[in-house]
Amino acid sequence: MHQTDTIIRLRELAREAQNYQLERGLSDAKFCADVAGLGSTKTYKRILDDKDDLAELNVEAQLKNYEGALEYIRSRRSKDKLAEPEYDDFTNILTARSAITRAMEEDSIARFVVIEGETGTGKDAVKNALLKRWSKVTVHIEANELWRESLSVATKSIFCALDIRRRDEAGPLPMPKYPADRLDVIYEELNKRKLILLFNEGHHFGPRMLNVLKDMINCTKAVPVMLCIPGLLQRLVKDSYQEAIQLFGNRLCERVYLPTPPADEIALLMERRGVKFTDAEARNDAAKELSAEAPALGNWRFVGLVARELALASRKGPVNAQQFQQLRSVVRNRRIPRQLQGRAA
Repeated sequence: MHQTDTIIRLRELAREAQNYQLERGLSDAKFCADVAGLGSTKTYKRILDDKDDLAELNVEAQLKNYEGALEYIRSRRSKDKLAEPEYDDFTNILTARSAITRAMEEDSIARFVVIEGETGTGKDAVKNALLKRWSKVTVHIEANELWRESLSVATKSIFCALDIRRRDEAGPLPMPKYPADRLDVIYEELNKRKLILLFNEGHHFGPRMLNVLKDMINCTKAVPVMLCIPGLLQRLVKDSYQEAIQLFGNRLCERVYLPTPPADEIALLMERRGVKFTDAEARNDAAKELSAEAPALGNWRFVGLVARELALASRKGPVNAQQFQQLRSVVRNRRIPRQLQGRAA
């Protein structure tokens, strides 16, 4: 094989390996350590860099190594669970992260961030991205229906999520019994440093919890972030207008609306998942069709399932428009109850 052809083939294999790495969220160091044949992280990055002429690198030997590495990766891919589409360079994560960055830099009380998204638009992906990027300052707190009526349940959840441990001369101190006493300890903890309080399912808040959130902003350094479903948040604001208006007024830093899957990011996801089409037109048409259909079928969840089927089919060769339609229909029919399929057509 000609030297140039060898380098082209080597880089094709490296990009396929990188797609797997991105799907699983592995660092370069972890990935190269786990997969024999990829070499050091320096070698791996050099091969991926199209501007590097790979001088002083034995490309023939590296090609054999990477062929072996890809056999192992393909074997692993067929056995392990395909990750959900959580890419840090996608719009849902970029916009949410930018808003929270601005709130973290804010010195005033305008530190409240609301992130709204329908089912499957990436609220969990945002949560995971924040926990990954700012792991030492992000506290994840899961709200539930009981928060609507019980301040005791809510304050207990926050207290436990902060992992507050107190002691006196006699030994460890228990959690205070009453919500007001718990809040005193919580506020003291939150004033030690600026933390992101990530409230998942925030639409379960009630009027009293909204007031607590307002006081928390006034009395501490915390940056509260609420992940919620738009329709349920609208109900909360309507039922608790006087409490909500104080939060959504001068305490609001930014309100982020997570979009449904855009066609360009769907195309990028399919590429990263190892999906190969017969030509660019087939790929672009597939991405546009999925983008139009996804909001009614689970958004990114639906896209991810279709991409999984397409990736499996791509192992036998590039997918054409007809194969895409067949596989899309298979996934679509799984997502819609049989008695509703006629209405959804």
